[in-house]
Amino acid sequence: MEEFSRLHNIFEQTKEAIGTFMGMLQPIIDNAQDEHTRLYYHHIYEEEEQRLERLNELLPTLEGIIQENRGDQLSNRELSRLLSDLNLERFGLHNFREHLELAMYEFTADEDRERLKNMRDMTQSDYLAVKEIMAALSERVDDVAVGKLVDHDEGHTIHQVDHAKASAKAQGKAIGQTDQPGESAKEAHRLSKVRRGLTVGSLRHL
Repeated sequence: MEEFSRLHNIFEQTKEAIGTFMGMLQPIIDNAQDEHTRLYYHHIYEEEEQRLERLNELLPTLEGIIQENRGDQLSNRELSRLLSDLNLERFGLHNFREHLELAMYEFTADEDRERLKNMRDMTQSDYLAVKEIMAALSERVDDVAVGKLVDHDEGHTIHQVDHAKASAKAQGKAIGQTDQPGESAKEAHRLSKVRRGLTVGSLRHL
């Protein structure tokens, strides 16, 4: 039961963080100076909005398991389905982390950047915790192997280096000056498309 309580707490706090993040993005979308920037951040906004819808379905499921104290009584089929949903939300946490990192190039106020950084650090910790919990739960299911759980962190460092280069190029600055917030929206959108090679639909078949 401890695993399910931890999962519930993680997804409750990420739900709150998504709401905060969407609130920060809305003025950027409303006041965008060009259509590309508006569409770019609107796309991120919609992805997180869809995550909220999924979490609103997952959280009651976890609450029911906890309240009925039946974590050890789930059938293989029930646990397999739950693991599939959790894997989708694990990818959602990874995606959210990258959205927060991208937003740090848009928001220049110290307070906003600190808020984004705190949410980013929390999301990274949550991502690793869900990964650990899923590995433990998957050992209880005959037809689910830990090896099938895609590691969404693969290539993340490379993407971050590319992102920093794009930002430095757009600003005409050296890459080492990491406090520069401005990034070409076009380049950011291209990087975002590369990151999204793994879709929500494909994850449901894992």
